[in-house]
Amino acid sequence: MIEKTDKIIKKADVTLFGEAFTLPVEYDVLGGESLLDSQKYALEMFLGKADNLLNNSEVVKNYIENTKQIKVNDLFDELSPECIFVERNDNDRYTAVFLSVLDEDGKRTGDTVAIEFKNEEFYRVGDRSIVI
Repeated sequence: MIEKTDKIIKKADVTLFGEAFTLPVEYDVLGGESLLDSQKYALEMFLGKADNLLNNSEVVKNYIENTKQIKVNDLFDELSPECIFVERNDNDRYTAVFLSVLDEDGKRTGDTVAIEFKNEEFYRVGDRSIVI
């Protein structure tokens, strides 16, 4: 399912590490500006390739297992995908997914993993500061 409003995707279905989610899509757009073609392309690429790229990335698996002390197989017991963020970039095509730790009440604790993609490939993983 892809939900569109005025041709801007607001929610999208994506599979991450074999689990399906419907996530809100947030865009890095300055006030009064339109989405860049590179942002639209980046989102389309991500939606089609995210799961395959993640499952084949030892860097992402190692980061999550070593930094967050969570086994990838148990990832969504501890982390909940927050959103797909499409960064503004005139020259490259980026997308990022934020995975946030939630407490028992479903509130964010501040512990986040950002997984960033560039030009149809995994680019880097880290905390939220790598993207924002």
